[in-house]
Amino acid sequence: MAERFDPSVYAYAHRGLWTIDGPPENSLAAFLAAADHGLGIEFDVRPAADGIPVIFHDPVLNRTTNQDGPVETRTGAELTGISLIGGGTIITLETLLQAWPATTPLLCEMKIDGDTDPAQFAGSVAALINHHSGPAAMMSFSTDAVAAIPDHIQRGQLILPSSMNEASDPAATPTIDVDYLACHVSDAANPGLQSARANLPLITWTVKDLATCEALSAITDSQIFEGFNPALAKRHILNT
Repeated sequence: MAERFDPSVYAYAHRGLWTIDGPPENSLAAFLAAADHGLGIEFDVRPAADGIPVIFHDPVLNRTTNQDGPVETRTGAELTGISLIGGGTIITLETLLQAWPATTPLLCEMKIDGDTDPAQFAGSVAALINHHSGPAAMMSFSTDAVAAIPDHIQRGQLILPSSMNEASDPAATPTIDVDYLACHVSDAANPGLQSARANLPLITWTVKDLATCEALSAITDSQIFEGFNPALAKRHILNT
């Protein structure tokens, strides 16, 4: 069974420790590179046509592969044969869980779009996470998906940036029965979110430079970062 953990004890590589020159985002090589640096990882899962959770961010293949079309129209077997630009292939969640050393946490973001049923997909992902022997959590922007995560699995609520909806208050996102909140860097200083930190750890995403990392370290409990030195990221995020 996946272990619960304190999110503030770790820093998290956004889609693995990837670079423009490779390994690419959400690739097994990028994930294992993060593990080698003592980092947790954030990664994205979405369902293939046959329901198998595959690790891929976008709803379509175009940006990070040489193919096109929706991910949800291809089976897991078809998707895992597709090469990623920069090296490696699309992998399933099961493949990552088998390869992950289980010493640092997995933050598994469920992508809920297209025809994906939030509760059904959460159940499919949870069935795999449930057999993982290390620290792991599930999270989503979809409150329905988060609500469907079994109680024994650590769960987080991702919060859409308030800039996407000027009428929304990021701190108004339901926080009942979640273990942490994850907000956009632009909302980290929100008074309501800062108040919520008294009871729930606040992780921010995606931190893309050291200056932002330093600025947010005092008002967040951890960060999901990319694009700069992982040793410096760990130093400032964890205040070590």
